[in-house]
Amino acid sequence: MTRVISTVTALLFFFMNSKAFDVKEIVPGGEVTAEIGSKLVLNCNTTGCESPTFLWRTQLDSPLGGTVSNQGSRSVLTMDPVSFANEHDYLCNAACGGNNKQRTVSIRVFSLPSDPVIDISNPLVLGKQASITCRILGVYPAAELEVYLKKGEDLMPVGDRFEDPTTRFLETISVTTTFTPTETDIGGKITCVARMSIEEMEVKERQAMHILNVNYGPQKTHITASPGTTLLEDGTLMLHCVTESNPPARIVWKKQLANETLQSIVKNHTLSIPNAQLDDSGIYICEVTNEVTNKTENRTVTVSVQGAPRRPEFSVLPSATVYEGERVTLMCSVESSPAAQIVIRKKSTSKDVILDSQDGIVHIPSVTRDDAGSYECEAANEFGRRKMAGTLSVEALSSTAITLTNQPENVTEAEDFDIKSATYNTPHPEYESDIPEKEDSLTPKTKNFTLYRLSKNDTITYAAEVLGAVTNGTEEIEIIIVKTEQDYVTPVIIAVFSLATVAGPMAAILVYISRKAKINGSYSLVSSLKPQV
Repeated sequence: MTRVISTVTALLFFFMNSKAFDVKEIVPGGEVTAEIGSKLVLNCNTTGCESPTFLWRTQLDSPLGGTVSNQGSRSVLTMDPVSFANEHDYLCNAACGGNNKQRTVSIRVFSLPSDPVIDISNPLVLGKQASITCRILGVYPAAELEVYLKKGEDLMPVGDRFEDPTTRFLETISVTTTFTPTETDIGGKITCVARMSIEEMEVKERQAMHILNVNYGPQKTHITASPGTTLLEDGTLMLHCVTESNPPARIVWKKQLANETLQSIVKNHTLSIPNAQLDDSGIYICEVTNEVTNKTENRTVTVSVQGAPRRPEFSVLPSATVYEGERVTLMCSVESSPAAQIVIRKKSTSKDVILDSQDGIVHIPSVTRDDAGSYECEAANEFGRRKMAGTLSVEALSSTAITLTNQPENVTEAEDFDIKSATYNTPHPEYESDIPEKEDSLTPKTKNFTLYRLSKNDTITYAAEVLGAVTNGTEEIEIIIVKTEQDYVTPVIIAVFSLATVAGPMAAILVYISRKAKINGSYSLVSSLKPQV
C-alpha cells in the first residue's frame, strides 16, 4: 500500500513540474532594427522538448539571407552582414511530438555608417560670406534622418532636403547653410549632427566638428622703437612691426628716399640699425601683406639720428674768382640733426663781419673789390660745431666800350689832325690802321694818331681794337679826303674832302657832287662803335 502511494505521488510531481512544448521566444524579439553591414543573431528557444525540429522562413518566402544552426532546444539564425534582403518578418517554427509552435520577429534595417563630412568654402575670410555643407554618406532610410548644423551651441538654419521614401538604396544626404564670419568666430567650431530615429529603436547619432580657420588681417598693425625714434649717433635702434593676421602676414621694411621712391631693406618683423649715423634718419615703412585676404597695411615711423654737424661745404658761385659787377652767391651747407644754426662771416684783421644769410645763403647782387677776401662758414647745434673757410677774388672787368675822340670838324688837303681813343676798365688796347703808303706819311702814335700831308681821294680806315680779359671789340672809322667847303660838314659827320685847286671852283663842285652821290650822302665816319664779342 505504501509503495502504491509513493508511485502516485511521484507521477503527480512529474506532471506538476513538467512544461508543455512551446516556442518560448525569439531573442531579440518583437521589432528589431539592424544596421546594414552589421551582424544580427536571432535565437529561437523552445520548452517542453529536448530536440524539436526547427524551420526558419519569411512571410513572403523570400530567401533567409542568413545561416541556421540548431542546438538542442534552440535554433540560431545569423545574418552577417545585414542587408536590404533582411528587411522582413521572420517566423521560427518548431515541431515536437506532433505539435507545431512558432514565433514571429519583424526586422527593419537602417544605415548610418560614418560620421558626417563638413565642407567649408575656402578660404574663410573675416567679413565675407561663406557656405558650409554637411554631407552624410550611405544613409537609409533617408526620410528617418535628421541633420543639424550648429555654430558653437547655436543652431544654424539649413536649406530644404528632398528624399524619396520609397527608395531602397543608400543615399548621400547634404545640407547647406551660409554665414558671414565675425571676430567671435575666430577659433570657433561648427558641428554637424546626424540622427537616425526609427520607432522602437534606440536613437542612432553621429556627429562631426570643424574648427573655424578664419583668415583675417593684417589688422591693428603698429610699430615699436627701442630705445626710441630719436637717438644719438653710433647708437643701436630696433624697430619692431607687430600685426594681427591669419595666416601670418608677410612683412617688408622699406625706407623712403629723397626722390619719394621706396627702398626695400629687410623682410622681417624686426629692423635693426646698429651704429646709427645721420644718414639713417628718415621715414621707415612697415608693409604687411596677407596674401590670402589680399589685404595690405602700411605703418610709418620717423627716425631722427642726432649728432654734431658734419661734412660742411662752403661754395662760392659762380666761382671763387669773379669780375666786378657780377652776381655772387655764398653758400654754406652741412649735415646736421638737429638743424644747425649757420653763420657766414667776412674775415677782417680788425673785426669779422657777420653777413645777413638765409638758410646758409648770402647773395651779393653786384660784387665789388671791397667784397674780395676771406670768408668763414660756421655751423653749430647742441652737440657741437664745425667751421670751413673760403676766399673770394674780384678782378676788374674788361670792356669793349671804345670812343674815338678829338676828331676834326674840317680837314683840307695836307692838313694835320689827331684822333684819340678812350676805353673803360680796359688793359692797354692795340690799334691798327690802313693808311695809303706815302713817302711822307708817318706811322700813327699809340693812342694818338697824327695825320697830315694827305692827298685828295685818299681813304683811310682806322681800327681801335681791345683785347680784354673777358671780351674783345673794335671800333673803326673811315676817312675820305676831298676838297670841300665848311658849310657841307656837319658835327656828326667827320669827313674831310680835299681837292687840288687847279681844277677851279666848278670842278670842285662837280667832284663834290659826284663823291656825295657815290657815298650816298655820307661825309665822314661810316662806321661807329662796332663791338665784336
